[in-house]
Amino acid sequence: MSAVESRFHQNTRLALENAPHPVDLVLHRGYSAPCLAALVTAGKSGYFDFCYVDGSHQASDVLADAVLSFMLLRVGGIVVFDDYLWAERLPYGTDPLRYPKPAIDAFTNLYARKVGFIRGPVDQVYLQKTSD
Repeated sequence: MSAVESRFHQNTRLALENAPHPVDLVLHRGYSAPCLAALVTAGKSGYFDFCYVDGSHQASDVLADAVLSFMLLRVGGIVVFDDYLWAERLPYGTDPLRYPKPAIDAFTNLYARKVGFIRGPVDQVYLQKTSD
């Protein structure tokens, strides 16, 4: 994971250097559910313009991240889910609880009246929050 973290820091540095306006970037390192819940508890609901969900690939984790991220996102903000079609290769086949798609599908069905889809790559899902 150190290579992934290095790439993340490099990519964010480049993005900040090329941003047309100042960006206030604050990094939170840790497991996503407790970190996201702490932000909700700290009064950051409706605060963020953009959330990128790409942590655990376990369906239950992805669903928790989706719900918590949605709470933190302002109306008009964007949430992106990565690895929509990712599936873990297991000796016995696949286990639907061990990949993101069922959780992303459940979230988009449950929040259908509060989001709009934005066209994106086939392996990612882009949503705009239309209401709380």
